[in-house]
Amino acid sequence: MKEALKVLLAGAVLALGLAGLTFAQTTANQTVTMQISAISAMRVTGNPLSLTVSAPAVGGDLPANPSDSSTYAQYTSTVGAGVSRRLQANWGNSDAAPAGCSLLLTATPAALPNQGTSAGQITMTSTAANVVTGIRSCATGTGAANGARLAYVLSISDMTALVAGDNRTVTITLTLTDN
Repeated sequence: MKEALKVLLAGAVLALGLAGLTFAQTTANQTVTMQISAISAMRVTGNPLSLTVSAPAVGGDLPANPSDSSTYAQYTSTVGAGVSRRLQANWGNSDAAPAGCSLLLTATPAALPNQGTSAGQITMTSTAANVVTGIRSCATGTGAANGARLAYVLSISDMTALVAGDNRTVTITLTLTDN
């Protein structure tokens, strides 16, 4: 029994000694570098529906201006302090609306921080025009209704210049650019 007690006591002393060794601390340091890159990425959620001038409900009335607001410009932007971006729109040099019409565009961003402010309605031309200004660091989201809503209107400006069967397909270029 004495022998067993000695072995148990020796084991306890050894365990306490090893326990002291396991509580010893050693430290090491690492340096972590963090950086935010400038980001300017954009996409659109599809193409608008066809804008077709159709007969009015009552003879003698002007046809309604067809419109579509089913698409969105979605963007991610990081900018430096005091810097902002803008979203611009234009079409190619040879693009045009049907005779007697103009193509109008309004881009309306969500009322969320840094997503910018609508520049109002523009008439499409080959010269880039602002549709959203004041875009700072933000991400609009990628859901079906996230981003700046793009509202197109085919506006009849001269009823006498309309030609039945005049079909036009144009390519609208949207550009997220620094101010």
